[in-house]
Amino acid sequence: MFSFIKPEFFDLFGIVVFLFIFCISMWGLKTNKKIPKWVLTVLLIIGILGLIVDGTIVFITYVI
Repeated sequence: MFSFIKPEFFDLFGIVVFLFIFCISMWGLKTNKKIPKWVLTVLLIIGILGLIVDGTIVFITYVI
């Protein structure tokens, strides 16, 4: 049924999710909200790594 959708298509959604995680963690670190700083740091690292991985896959698949 969905044989025309390549698995790399879902990396577009991954970019949005990792960008959201990155933005929330940066906001929390800048505003010193009550979320523990180590949680925000872990979220920031996950967001950056996810953006790099998914961004690379999307760039290679759809741009090049």
